[in-house]
Amino acid sequence: MTATMFAAAPLAQLAQLAQLAQLAQLAPLAQFAQFAQFAVNPQSGYALPPRWGWYIVLYFFLGGLAAGSYATATLLDLVGDPRDRDAVDLGYLIAFPLVVACGLLLVVDLGVPLRFWHMLVQSENVPELLFKWWSPISVGTWVVAAFGFFAFVSFVGALVERGTIRWAPLVRLDRWARARPRPVTALWGVLGAFFGFFLGGYTGVLVTGTSVPVWHNSQLMGALFLISAASTSYALLMILLMRRRGRSPHDGTVEKLARADRWAILMEIVVLAVMVALLGRLARPIVAGGFGVVFWLGVVLVGLLVPLALHGRRVGRMSEERRATLGAACVLAGGLLLRFVVVMAPQWPGVRPWSL
Repeated sequence: MTATMFAAAPLAQLAQLAQLAQLAQLAPLAQFAQFAQFAVNPQSGYALPPRWGWYIVLYFFLGGLAAGSYATATLLDLVGDPRDRDAVDLGYLIAFPLVVACGLLLVVDLGVPLRFWHMLVQSENVPELLFKWWSPISVGTWVVAAFGFFAFVSFVGALVERGTIRWAPLVRLDRWARARPRPVTALWGVLGAFFGFFLGGYTGVLVTGTSVPVWHNSQLMGALFLISAASTSYALLMILLMRRRGRSPHDGTVEKLARADRWAILMEIVVLAVMVALLGRLARPIVAGGFGVVFWLGVVLVGLLVPLALHGRRVGRMSEERRATLGAACVLAGGLLLRFVVVMAPQWPGVRPWSL
């Protein structure tokens, strides 16, 4: 029996070696499978779904607010109505801090915040810049940086115009910039708004570049996030104008923003309905279960239908200003909940709703 055991040991080792050899032969197939998946979906790379939490939810929400506020301020500035000047200043003043917040959220979400510069510079060839046009993460990083530059210049310009900054060199530079021909200043605003629109829609396109079925097949997500960014920025500017600048709901600028918000809400309802219909059963994580309750009550009812009903209608003894403020606040809450459901629902239960 002892001899049999000693004879069986080498045989077992040979069997293990044979299995290792087979695995070695299969290694190229594994590499090919990874390459094949990459070729089908180059945005996602490998079939490892991201683990996104509240850092990304807030990045999507604040990025949309920054983009929409800057674009709205630019459009009002191009129209040139002096009555809209407060809204223009507010749009420029809030866009840059929101972009800074977005950058900080992205840096913290990296896990190793001190290595954020690797997203912009090649670590092996400093100071060569790193830009991967095929990578949504790389493109998004540079879009945030470019939009941040335009938002910063407009932010400083608004502070100089208000008299908050009185440093002589900046004041002279601001006067020189404002004295440029109208086409030049318009081009500057259009470029900044372009990067803003790109950021607002990019957050929705980013999720389609993953291997998660709900996200990957939501081809209208970019349009949905872009429209939502516009709607939430209109709502935010309305609240700030009424609460911080003393404007009434009948003010010309507030009425402009309210009309634009109504159209944005209608467009958002249509795009959201079409997207859910096209997803079919894949939309179940979003529209069913606990997240479905948040979607139907928080996003659809509170974020879309209630504001649409409050626009221009009396509700009991509620004053017009309170009604307009409540409707705008509902739009903001719905925009945040939309991004929460879209990000968290497909990841459940791997990622908890309170995960950062």
